Amino acid sequence: MSKRLLLIGPRLTKNDPTITGGTMILFERLLRDLDKLGVEYKTIDTNALNYKNFAHAWFSAVFQFLKNIKNYDHTSIHGTINHYLFVAPIVIFVSKILKKSVSLRKFAGNFDKVYEKGNFLVKKDIEYILKNSNVNFFETKYLVEYFKKFNKNTYWFPNVRERKIEPDLNRNFRKRFVFMSQVREEKGMKELLEASNMMDDDYTLDVYGFFYKNEFNEDFFKGYKANYKGALLADEVLDVLKTYDVLVLPSYREGYPGIVIEAFSLGIPVIVTKLPSLKEIVEDKVNGILIDVGSSEQIWEAMKSFNEENYGRFVKEAYKAFEPFDSMKRTKKFLELIDGY
Repeated sequence: MSKRLLLIGPRLTKNDPTITGGTMILFERLLRDLDKLGVEYKTIDTNALNYKNFAHAWFSAVFQFLKNIKNYDHTSIHGTINHYLFVAPIVIFVSKILKKSVSLRKFAGNFDKVYEKGNFLVKKDIEYILKNSNVNFFETKYLVEYFKKFNKNTYWFPNVRERKIEPDLNRNFRKRFVFMSQVREEKGMKELLEASNMMDDDYTLDVYGFFYKNEFNEDFFKGYKANYKGALLADEVLDVLKTYDVLVLPSYREGYPGIVIEAFSLGIPVIVTKLPSLKEIVEDKVNGILIDVGSSEQIWEAMKSFNEENYGRFVKEAYKAFEPFDSMKRTKKFLELIDGY
């Protein structure tokens, strides 16, 4: 890779690294891969938590971009809807004037709904950036197909991870279930807690994650069988996750959750909701169980569907399901695609 890259995306939260999310983890993982490959790059942080407020983050990102663009060949924006609507138009406009190439990588899986529900200005903004970037990347296959109408150079760049731990694929089933994500309503937390009170006493359900905007707190867990275990640093996740049998993530909306990919890297099957993105990576009754959104009863039924007889098969299938999400393979493909512009 001969191009010098200017990368715009969210770095980890400086004051509290436990306040994190998939966008930050994925951006950091890309940077690690680029370091290993010896690629020359500079980053511009867009994590508003590392600034005074969103406006400060926006002005700083735009200023740093304008200051550095002349020294780099390609600018790549990695982020969510706010990065697309407020940063990308400026980056693309200036890059076109300077004859520099641009790529966009959109995290999460609901961008089609954002576009469809957006007003006239939002739709035109999205159409402008997608049509005028050189390469677009989306996390899910259905978004790739949906947005190819605006730019034929639209590709799949899924949530990725590194298989750091080689798991024991012959381990026993111990009825140990775990939730790892932001502790918030849209992750299905209320239904998960309700399901915990349906559990038999020999089942365990532990919850890890930081409390999102005070929707929940530790007192909320009183009266439920689920155990709140606190928030984890990114580097702690795999060592804790490997001590459980099944991941439960009953979200209302998702792209490809990083924690599901990490579970697969360890051969841990999952219980997730029947969202379009999740149905792309979880095969029902093969590497996990698919349930309806908002059903505590189905969470408990799914938990009961695992047993000593079928668990080994689930483990082996979950382990195989990780292969398309190997980080270094996807990073090399990303570099190959942007190198043509």
